[in-house]
Amino acid sequence: MNKIFKMDMHRLLRSPVFYVSIIFITIMAVALVMSGMSTSLDGLLGVAGAETSMGMDEGAAFMTSAMGAGVIFILISIILTLFVCKDYSGGFAKNIFTVHSNPWDYIGGKMKSMAVTSGFLLVLYTIESIVSLAIFGGSLALTGGIFGLIIFLIEKWLVSLALSAVILLVVLFTRNIAWGVLAGFLIATGGLTMGASLFGQMFGIDWLSTIFSVTISGTSQLCTLSFDPLIFIRVLVASAAWIGIGCFLSKRVLLKKDI
Repeated sequence: MNKIFKMDMHRLLRSPVFYVSIIFITIMAVALVMSGMSTSLDGLLGVAGAETSMGMDEGAAFMTSAMGAGVIFILISIILTLFVCKDYSGGFAKNIFTVHSNPWDYIGGKMKSMAVTSGFLLVLYTIESIVSLAIFGGSLALTGGIFGLIIFLIEKWLVSLALSAVILLVVLFTRNIAWGVLAGFLIATGGLTMGASLFGQMFGIDWLSTIFSVTISGTSQLCTLSFDPLIFIRVLVASAAWIGIGCFLSKRVLLKKDI
C-alpha cells in the first residue's frame, strides 16, 4: 500500500494535470472576487446557501455548489481517473498486481494519495480565497471563527475521500476516462441529486429529498462555517459509509475483472 502511495505521489508531482489544477483554482479564486460573482468566503468556498450576486435561487444554488470544494472534487476525480486508466492502458496494472496481489494494497494506495491531494488543494484554495478577498476588498467574516473554518475543511476532506472511493469504483469497473470524469462532475456539483430532488418536488415524491440527503452530494451541502456537532457526525458517518461501500465493491471488481 505504501509503495503504491509513494509511486502515485511521485507521478503526481511530475504530472502536468496537478499543476494545471493549482493554476486553475488560483485563477478561479481571483476571478470570482474581481468579477463580483462572489465577495464572501462562504461563496468562494461553495458553502450551501451562500449569497451570490446572481440573485437566482436555483441558479445561485447550483453555482455555489459548483464553486470552491465542488471544483476541487471535480479535479480530484479527474486526477484519480487519469491515474487508474493510465495504469491499465499502459499495461502497468499487470506489474502492480504481480507484486501486490492483495487488492487492498492498490485501493489503499490510491485512497491515501487522493487524501493527501485533496487535503492540499482544499487548504491551498482556502488560503488563496482569503488572500483574494483581502486584496480586492471582499468580506472575510467567519461565522464560526477559525475553528469553524477548520472543521469545515475537515468535513469537506471527509466528503472528498468518499468521492474518491466511489470514483475509484466507477473507473475500476468501466476503465473509461469519460465515465470517471462524468461521475465526478455529477457528484461534485450535486447535479444528479438536485435533478432528482426537483423531480420529487414536481410529482409530490418528497421522500426522494430525504434519501438523497445522505448521498455524497447531499452530505457535502451540509457543511457550513458554523460548527455543528450533529452535522459533523452526519458528515463523518455518511462519508465513512460511502468509503466502505466504494472500497469493498472496488475489491470485488478487482478480484472478478481481468487485468
